[in-house]
Formats: sequence, structure tokens, C-alpha cells
Amino acid sequence: MIVDCGGRFKIEGDKIIRKDDIIYLFEWTNYFVIVEDVKGEVKIQIGDKIIGHKIKDVIPFEINNYIGRTKIKIFEGNKVIELRQVEVLSEKIPKMYGKDLSSLRIEEIINLHNTFCKEIIDEITNKVISLPFSICSPTGFEFVETEEPINELFAYHFLRSNRDRIISAYENILRYAHRKLVEELEWMDFWKATDVDEDTVLGIAYYPEYLVPSELAVVEINGKSYSPMKVLQRNKYETFDTPENRFAKHFLAELIGWCERVLERLANKMDEKEEKGISELYAMLEYFWNDPIFSDVGELTMFPYTSHVLLKREGYRDLLELWREFKAYSPFFGELERAIANKDIAKLYEYWCFFRLVEELGKILGRYKLEIVVKPTGELSEGNVYAVFENGWKLYYNRKLKGYSVSLRPDFSIFDQNDLVGVFDAKFKLDIADADKFAEEDKEMKDKPNLQTWAKLEDIYKMHTYRDALKAKFAVVLYPGDRSMFFKVHKRKVVENFELNELLDEDGVKIEGIGYLKFGPELG
Repeated sequence: MIVDCGGRFKIEGDKIIRKDDIIYLFEWTNYFVIVEDVKGEVKIQIGDKIIGHKIKDVIPFEINNYIGRTKIKIFEGNKVIELRQVEVLSEKIPKMYGKDLSSLRIEEIINLHNTFCKEIIDEITNKVISLPFSICSPTGFEFVETEEPINELFAYHFLRSNRDRIISAYENILRYAHRKLVEELEWMDFWKATDVDEDTVLGIAYYPEYLVPSELAVVEINGKSYSPMKVLQRNKYETFDTPENRFAKHFLAELIGWCERVLERLANKMDEKEEKGISELYAMLEYFWNDPIFSDVGELTMFPYTSHVLLKREGYRDLLELWREFKAYSPFFGELERAIANKDIAKLYEYWCFFRLVEELGKILGRYKLEIVVKPTGELSEGNVYAVFENGWKLYYNRKLKGYSVSLRPDFSIFDQNDLVGVFDAKFKLDIADADKFAEEDKEMKDKPNLQTWAKLEDIYKMHTYRDALKAKFAVVLYPGDRSMFFKVHKRKVVENFELNELLDEDGVKIEGIGYLKFGPELG
């Protein structure tokens, strides 16, 4: 089958379709790009990876280990000559719905793919909203414009967690609003003038249009007497239009906008109490916005970095701290938002596993003090996101750990105080190699090497690497399959259909070794 992608290239393959300007491809499938009227070196890039080079007039390529939406770029030399949006499908998803792949048309697979994305995204969103996130403030202060936009999921937790702090800060600001004394030169009627200074004299001299003939010889020109109708006077008054109040107004407008977006997107996901809390905050912010003080305040053009009012004064100091937290936006939510936008199934499954693992471990380790802590320092990999359980254990997301030779980064790692207990790795696949079939799989890999065979073996080997290099008591693959097996170190016993509570409890680890645990969303 050949699909004309528009422009100067076509894609050929057994499983491919173009629909609504999106080219649908399958992972682990061979394709060929047919390039027309192009000279010199041509290459294909998907994401950050070069996946094919020109051989005569065609470029063979295969997309591996990625399911979701991305863009395919075709280069002639260093110049992009074609850019098309593609969506990579997987045969795994129809199998998860119990469908026979051979009986499905590509359009039906696309529909199942979209259904699965919607179900897992809805479930993730519900978990993000229900779990108690705590957003910690950075210790230093530096404002840097970020290319990563804040999104509704982060804004929801920020607004929910800081509702009372935001209201208190603005109440204090409006109660004791900063003001400054302004002195401006203004034209004033002569009989209202109270002071005479050099500006008054210069105004009379340089603006003769305000002079009229008069018997009062204020000014004499060519023997004739004149008096000014208007003179320049320095007028002094207090104003609320200060850099500090401009900052407060600017941040207030941002908060109002994010309240609107959160309520629009997530209202149907929140429970009645949380929705009421955000709605009440929104109403209070609108009330502050309509205060006469802010009506006299202009637009923020320069951030008052060195202002002692912002750094020390009650209300302003609190608002600055809130702004730091809001602008020091955690990439945890940004990565999630990108995964949702791109339908990145593997990444979405990783997030789903984290939230589900938190809930399941909470039932075992004590959930009453469970919280998710996001420290916005700009790096996810250094243990900035973790769940704290009642017994003091912590489950880290994507924390970098030091082995005896190299550093490793499992998806999730669980600690008892400061000691590593075990690791989990999320793999979106339906089958994992059994340990007792290693010899058979190894032989197959040797005789007929292919990436799929190696991927199955690699998961088990990787668990051995994690456990041995990190001196962990267990290493477990989480996958959306239908079997669970654990291979105990002692006596080499195999535990079939094991569950999480058989692995550990509040007293510690119950069995040591490696394994894989069925861990998948419930599909409609």
C-alpha cells in the first residue's frame, strides 16, 4: 500500500493509512519513504532520532518503542523539505480489548487506540486531582522566562493548596496598600498658584501665549504690562501606581485566568468540595480586581527585583513567595501534559503506574499521611517527586540512583528511611519472557535476532541489573499483561500470580528477587 503524503514524498507499507491529514503507522513495522526530485543525502527524523537514510530513491525505516503522535521530518542535507504529523499505533491495544487483530480494519484500530487514550487520560486526570500534592517553594529567587507553559493540572493543585494564602496576601495588600508621593509639573490658573520657583518663572518666559495685557505688571514687555493666565506649579499627591502594585495586579490577572481555565477543563473531574473551593477563590480574586486601588494601577513593564516592599512588607512578601512557587513550575506536570497531547502511550502508562502504585502501596504501608511532594527545582530525575507513607517509607518517581559502577534511573524506587528497598519499572507491553525460557529465548536471539525477542529478554536482564547494582531487595516489572510471576533468590522458588502485598508490608520486604507484576487499567 502506498500513501501519498503530499509534497514530494510517499510512504509505502503493509499497514498505513492517511486520515484527516494524519498519517497512521504501526510500531515494529517496515516502511519505505519514496522521495521525488531530491538530490544528495536524504534522511528521516522522528522526534530526536534519525531512523533512516536514503538508499537510491527510497528510505527504509521502522518505528520502535514508541506509540503516539509525533512529527516525521525529511531532510535534504540539513534542510527540512517535508514535515508531516504521524500517529504510531500498536497491535497491543486491540489485544487488551480482547479483539482479534486479523479481523480489524485500520480504522477500527484507530478507534480503539483513541478509546484507550481517552480512558487512560481520564483515569490519570482523576488521580492527579484526587491525590494530595504539596508544592514546595524554591529556596533561591530568580525569574527566568520558561518555554514550558503552565497547565491546568499544575494550576489546579497550586490554587487548591494555596487558596487561603492567596486571599490573605491580597487582603493585606489592599488594607495597607503601598503608595508613593508623586510630584508633577502642571499648568494652573494664575490666581490658584501658591508657590513661585524657577519652573514658574521659566514657564512665564517660554510660553508667552499664556500672557494677557494687565494693569498688574507681572511681566513687562516693550513697556507694556502683562499677567499670565496660567503658570507652572509643582503638584504633589499620593498614588497607588507603584511597581509593587503593578506586580500584584499582574499576578492577580494571571490567577484569575488560571481559575477560569481550571474550572472550564476540570470542573467535571473535581468533587463538589474542591470545585466549590476553586469557585470561591475565583470570586474573591474578581472582587479584589474590582477594588478602586487597582483601577489606578498601570501595566507591569519591569519586574521590581530589588524592591524592599516586595521582600519585606506583609502581603507583598507573601505574594512574592506564591509567585515564586507558581513560576518555578515543575516539569512533572509539563511532561504529563506533553504525554497527553502527544498520546504517548508508554509515558502515559508510566504516569498511570506511578499514581496507581502510590494508591496500592498506601493500602499496605498506611495512607493517612500520604502526600505527593513536588519540589520545583527544574529536574525530575533527582528525586523531586515522591510519595510519603505513614510508616515513613517513600516512593520516588524517576530518581537517579548510584550503583557501584554507573548511575541508574528506574521508573520508581522505594526507600525505607534512607535505605533503598526495591525498584519498579513500567513497561507497556503484553508479554514478558519467563525466566525458565531464557535458554530458549537466548537461542532464538542468537539464531534469529530481532528487536522484539531482545526487548522481552532485556526487561528481565534489566531487573537483575537493578537489583545487583543497587543492592535492592527486589526489582519488579509492571506491565499490562495477564500473568504475575516472582523469582525468589532463596531456594530459587517461583511464586506465580503474586500480588503486591505478598512482596512487602509495613514491617519490610517479605520476599527477595525479581519478577513481573500485571498492572493495567480497567478498560471499558
